[in-house]
Amino acid sequence: MFVDESGDLGGSRSNKRYFVIAAVLCEEAAIKTTIQDISKKFGLPELKFSELSYDEKVEAVKMLSPLEFKVAYVVLSKNDRKLRDWLDKSKRNKSLAAMKLHGALVQGLQSYGAPQIIVVDRSQYSKDISGFLSRRYSLAVAPGDSQKRAGLQLADAMANVIYLHYQYKNGELIDEIRDKIIFGRFINERELRRL
Repeated sequence: MFVDESGDLGGSRSNKRYFVIAAVLCEEAAIKTTIQDISKKFGLPELKFSELSYDEKVEAVKMLSPLEFKVAYVVLSKNDRKLRDWLDKSKRNKSLAAMKLHGALVQGLQSYGAPQIIVVDRSQYSKDISGFLSRRYSLAVAPGDSQKRAGLQLADAMANVIYLHYQYKNGELIDEIRDKIIFGRFINERELRRL
């Protein structure tokens, strides 16, 4: 399982109203060539969806949709003022939110069987997330370098597709991969406190 995020955990200082964590379950070797082909097509060292124009994203998703993979995601709504203020208070609060959201993702996937290894993209929260998932769920968690991992590049793409759906009400891209979604959860401020 490969996990990446889109949006940010900024509070009032951020114009992004949603934060998305997306997981892709796949055999990395089976998707690697297509990921490399898309990167080359758009002149990128790695498939990084935030660097593509919208038309390029549409084309890339159409190239990705025939691949064998499943998607799970958790979306945090940051529309609540109290939550934004709480996130702004400290880096620790942001890290705590990231850990809780990753936990919600793992819990949501339990009925599909626990993955053997979770690869998370390196971020400012990856060390905390790795420790939390290892302790709480007894999972093997490894931070990965997205330039070297096709699975993380696919997770980045799916996180961006889901983010665009929530942030901009864009249904075009998510419709291309909707049959691959096995779990999705929308979390607001009250639900985050209960996690």
